Amino acid sequence: MLPDTRPQPHPADAPDGVAALPSGPDADDALATLYAWPQPAGAGGTVVRANMIASLDGGATVAGRSAGLGNPADEHLFGLLRDMADVILVGSGTVRAERYGGIRLDATRRARRLRWGLSAEPPPIAVVTVRGLDPNLPLFTDTETPPIVITTEQGAGAVPSTARTISAGHDRVNFADAIGVLGSQGFRRVHCEGGPGLLGSLVAADLLDECCLTIAPLLLGSESQPMLAVRLDDPARWRLAGARVDGDHLFTRYRRTHG
Repeated sequence: MLPDTRPQPHPADAPDGVAALPSGPDADDALATLYAWPQPAGAGGTVVRANMIASLDGGATVAGRSAGLGNPADEHLFGLLRDMADVILVGSGTVRAERYGGIRLDATRRARRLRWGLSAEPPPIAVVTVRGLDPNLPLFTDTETPPIVITTEQGAGAVPSTARTISAGHDRVNFADAIGVLGSQGFRRVHCEGGPGLLGSLVAADLLDECCLTIAPLLLGSESQPMLAVRLDDPARWRLAGARVDGDHLFTRYRRTHG
């Protein structure tokens, strides 16, 4: 089963008193405990978690992609958090820019999913789009698990036949409805990888329960896309659930406070 959320002993402290990310032969299970899913806050039992990386000044991209921000620990955590999820939620712009394909699991990753009480099959990618997607993208041609396309009633006819379709909204995606349908289909641990537009939509709709944010030791300036590309009428209050370091990268977890 996936680990519970009880505090766990810290390894030796890193500089400045912040504990280092777990390491060693049991690191994956220790990370899974550290990043255990929060309890559902609302009806339906679905939890939405985002995994993002940003610079010190909030930039989310280097030359249009997030790949230049991470380090090996961030890349490892990226894969591990995917393997703890039921479904991976991503925006169409990120699918195009990052050339997303389906998730392929080696024997080690299949074994740890089974150890954590999950299916040995890779979680599907669920992409949000209004305009449609090229059926020749790796998302559709390079995958073990058929992707899910979340779109509108107007856009449903443009979804490739190799994908499952969720229609949510007439001409604009209704994210509350989309998350509700995912939960009703058994995808209750929803792991969002952005990009900024999708993240902003989830935050604006108050659907994001947890944000795993890696802070990269870079300043990118105004040319970088901001991590949250949305106007909020009122500040959304969050609480710190954990912080670890690896090198000069800071790994944080924040959970939404309600009420």
